[in-house]
Amino acid sequence: MVILSQTPVCWKGQMHQRVPPKWKDKLQRSGYLVGAILLHLIVFLLLATLVIWKAPAPPPTEVFHGVASKPPAPPPPQPPTSGSQASNPQFEPEPVVVPVVTPPSIITTPNDNFTVDAPKLLDQTLNHINTAIPQGTALATGGAGLNGSSGVGGMTPYGASGAAGLAGGFYDLKQTPNGEPTEIAESAWEKSNSPDNYDPNWADQPNTKKQLEVLRDFVNSWDASALDNYFKANDTLSLDQICIHEGPSSLATKAFHVADKVVARRWVAIYSAKVLPPESGTYRFIGSADDLLVVNVDNQNVLDACNTGQILDPAARTDDNVGPAWQGFSLYAGRWVDMEQGTPINIRILIGEGPGGSSGFVLMIQKKGDNSAKGDYAIFQVQDVPVPDMDIPNFSKKKMLFQLTQ
Repeated sequence: MVILSQTPVCWKGQMHQRVPPKWKDKLQRSGYLVGAILLHLIVFLLLATLVIWKAPAPPPTEVFHGVASKPPAPPPPQPPTSGSQASNPQFEPEPVVVPVVTPPSIITTPNDNFTVDAPKLLDQTLNHINTAIPQGTALATGGAGLNGSSGVGGMTPYGASGAAGLAGGFYDLKQTPNGEPTEIAESAWEKSNSPDNYDPNWADQPNTKKQLEVLRDFVNSWDASALDNYFKANDTLSLDQICIHEGPSSLATKAFHVADKVVARRWVAIYSAKVLPPESGTYRFIGSADDLLVVNVDNQNVLDACNTGQILDPAARTDDNVGPAWQGFSLYAGRWVDMEQGTPINIRILIGEGPGGSSGFVLMIQKKGDNSAKGDYAIFQVQDVPVPDMDIPNFSKKKMLFQLTQ
């Protein structure tokens, strides 16, 4: 056993007393404290980090240009797998989130290179109008007439509105301008029958005799005021030729738009124009009518082609045999008239119906020296239009144009 002595030790000749190391002890204890604090701090940070990491994130809110957008909607339901919808499924498009963008200012400047092809635009417009207009109106020419009758030279056999040609007005002799009946009004038999029928005793009826009396006075003067006491249609039609195939008398009232006011008996239509002969020479008119046809040139009646029993001016008809017309009717020739090329003539034409039934009219012209076969005479025209069939023997649809003039 060694006993340590507490006697002072001598080091290099000096005497030193051993003292306790207090500062080292304090330093050592301080280091323990600091280490403990650091250890606790590290543990606390680790626990806090774990807690924060596991916490749920707040719902996202997207902001674009200050406008909040919600999360996209769930996808639409799937289409059915059976039934009619399954064979033709209709899928809804997925929603698209479009960002709100402030549009920039728009500045327009004129384009000096912009041009319009006016002729092409006009042509397209006219083509469109031509396609849009229904066929069968009075705005076109050369088509079929009402009820299938030929209306060459006008959309109705009796003319068209708003065109150049023989200008015609329509009169109903059975009533006054106010619609009151006249002495030429329908008889009891006629009122009980369609205008497509006629009284077998029509020639002896007072209304027939009065009609012929009024019209004979009229063609003696061609004074329009003589018809002022009778109903006149508002419409004026223009006709290129008197070439009206035999058909119901009601076609005339329909053409002049008075079918709701006028029964198709005892009516007349009067046409007039100023025309130029194609060449100098001597001419005569030839025609036939069911029932009335009279032609006046420069205040002279030059043809009466009225049906037998309804002649209005016997002096305007000759006995020359010029051939038959359609079945049951004959062609009649008028007086010869001298005409000069370049010198206009005033022509007036009266056509009309008597007791009702059917109506038909044809007006031809022949130049002296023309040795055509009977019935093969030129159709008198004021516009160059096609000639319809007329069921006349030897008729070859020749035509002669008398040009319209002022």
